[in-house]
Amino acid sequence: MSDVRWQVLFDAEPDAVLVLSRDGTVRDVNPAGLALLEAERPEAVAGTSVYDYVAPAHRDVFRAFAERVCEGKKDSLDVEMVGLKGAARLLAVHAAPLRIESEGRDGLLLVTRDVTYLRETEATLRESRKMAAVGHLAGGFAHDFSNMLNGIMGGLWMVATKLEPDHPAAPMVAAAGQAGRRAADLVRQLMTIGRRSMGDARLVALPSLIEEVVRRMRVTLDPGIEVVVKADPETWPVNAHPGELRQALLHLCENARDAMPQGGRLQIELGNIEKAGDAFVRLVVSDTGAGMDAETTPRIFEPFFTTKPEGKGLGLGLTVAQATVTRLGGTIAVESEPGRGTRFVVEIPRRVEAEAAPEPVPTPPAVQKGNGGVILVVDDEEILRLVARASLEQAGYAVLEAPDVFSALAIYQRERERIAAVVTDVRMPGRSGFDLLADLRKLDPNIRVILCSGSLAEGTKVDLPRLGAKAYLPKPYSARELVEVVSQVLGATS
Repeated sequence: MSDVRWQVLFDAEPDAVLVLSRDGTVRDVNPAGLALLEAERPEAVAGTSVYDYVAPAHRDVFRAFAERVCEGKKDSLDVEMVGLKGAARLLAVHAAPLRIESEGRDGLLLVTRDVTYLRETEATLRESRKMAAVGHLAGGFAHDFSNMLNGIMGGLWMVATKLEPDHPAAPMVAAAGQAGRRAADLVRQLMTIGRRSMGDARLVALPSLIEEVVRRMRVTLDPGIEVVVKADPETWPVNAHPGELRQALLHLCENARDAMPQGGRLQIELGNIEKAGDAFVRLVVSDTGAGMDAETTPRIFEPFFTTKPEGKGLGLGLTVAQATVTRLGGTIAVESEPGRGTRFVVEIPRRVEAEAAPEPVPTPPAVQKGNGGVILVVDDEEILRLVARASLEQAGYAVLEAPDVFSALAIYQRERERIAAVVTDVRMPGRSGFDLLADLRKLDPNIRVILCSGSLAEGTKVDLPRLGAKAYLPKPYSARELVEVVSQVLGATS
């Protein structure tokens, strides 16, 4: 090939091309290479060493790579390089040995492509698949595990109702109940990681939500931790499930608290920002704790990764927070250095559909006595039917039981004049709770049915008005929660 044709191809190549001497001296560079190295003219880089542009952490690896190529072996490598103006890029480098006639010795030809965005996208995809795998795993066992927890916690509740407050076993039963509730919370967190739906999302005013979280946090904070809140009252609302967003913020604050066992400052900042024509709400949670090194920081969102001592944390809080923010279309980033604390920056897109109302203060509903109303409980787990019966009977209801859809339909057809409501599991062997609901509505379009499930994913997909169900009760549920839902359904439709 003539020198003219070589020069035309060299200049037209869209990838960066560098010609190097064996010692790494830059002998020639094409226009794409000049842009990559942030140089305006070839003279700015000619005669410099390529190792001046290679990130320090990659220099030894790149040096060994160059030596292999000069020995006659073609090779490829991902390496970080820094341009003359300081911009760092991750490059995919393909190299081949090259005879430099003007020097009478061997060198090498580098063809490089900026893959920074590509590698970031690949990392995001791997993380997304990891989260999906965890969510799929959680969904696989959530139903059965929730059923077992429901039985265990219900059995403990039944025992507790038979014990006097001063009975020696009462504290142990109470402690076992607390452990069961923590296990139920773990299942919910795992399901949150893998969920795609936000459930009942609405516009949320973050200043009032932050105020609520801080109020809760102060109860558990060491007196040596100072809490500073800098929230712009004019912060735009965001479209979110308030419970999930509250939990995500709580996880970030708890992480900051645990990083400061000797005291310090927990700071929460909230405000509006605009970037590239888009509007975001920015939430920053920072602490003055121990901080993290460069190896630990990239791993903190991994499921079950924790820097806390064994038994002090499961390593799911930050994973849940990241999953929640991602579902909102937002981003969460972390900045940390050993001895200089940690800073989490959350950015969530603005929503302007309507004015967000302050978070309502929940008030416990009034629980009506059953007065002998008959409830049909349908579940394939005998222990859950037993617990539901005990809970409802203590509240004044009468209870009929069915282990499957076939039995439930037979009982309903025989006792339909007496049955006030049906409480049914969703997932059962054979036909499901959805099938039962459809069949019951053929018999009575106004039937009052409460759906239960141990899978949050099922729960968020339930379109109650379309199906004709009156309520949804996630498992594991307490005796009070069951009675409250039944009371509300009967009260609303009486």
